[in-house]
Amino acid sequence: MTDLPRDMESDLAALADGSLASERREDVLASVRSSPELQLALAEQRRAVELLGTVDVRAPASLHRHVETLLAPRRARRSLVPRRPRAVPMPRAGFAATAAAALAAAAVAIVLSAGGTSRLSVQQAAALTLSPATMGAPAESRTHRAQLAAEVGGVHFPYWKERFGWRGTGERADRLAGHAVTTVFYTNAQGRRIGYAIVSGRAPATHGGTVTWRAGVPYRLLSHDGATVVTWERGGHLCVVSGRGVSVGTLLRLASWGGRRASVA
Repeated sequence: MTDLPRDMESDLAALADGSLASERREDVLASVRSSPELQLALAEQRRAVELLGTVDVRAPASLHRHVETLLAPRRARRSLVPRRPRAVPMPRAGFAATAAAALAAAAVAIVLSAGGTSRLSVQQAAALTLSPATMGAPAESRTHRAQLAAEVGGVHFPYWKERFGWRGTGERADRLAGHAVTTVFYTNAQGRRIGYAIVSGRAPATHGGTVTWRAGVPYRLLSHDGATVVTWERGGHLCVVSGRGVSVGTLLRLASWGGRRASVA
């Protein structure tokens, strides 16, 4: 879809996921019927939507086995210590929750310290885009109408209000695995919320999910905590956009605006 007009790309993405406005639908369908190129492009967008529905990021079996290996010595030591009788037995549900929490904590520790070095995961960055803002909305750029003043390493956050109806409503700053992460939050007229995070430093390699192309740039589609996540690279930095109740077509339109300056993540 590299050679298609940007507006047509947006319309096809919206048509594929069902978010295209009714007044535009017939015009876009008429264009698709008369163009084999548009038919192929629409099929590509529909495949991306279908594949996203199958994404379910789970910890691999190898990770579970590694966690069990780490926990085994501790369990063995505990088995040698005489147990004191408990006044109140622990409910089975409580034990299950505690075990699950321990497994999750160990899994995170492995991700962050794999190979002896600290590594940032897309899931960590995605969690920030779903977190509350801790600061007010960043100001608009005084020199570029399509940007906000907030930036990371020279990569500015976009100004979406006039073109897309998404206005900046808040910001937060965090540090993960040695990377500074700035997140800007946007809200539309329907009250939907999107978080857009940019990670400092060289973008880490990302894996999993489904890759779809917009304007010659690959975008990786994942899911996290019930939200759709889109990740890609801009100016050498990892970018992550997500939102609950926001269609994949909308997220891709927003993420790929100006996407010819982006690259794979």
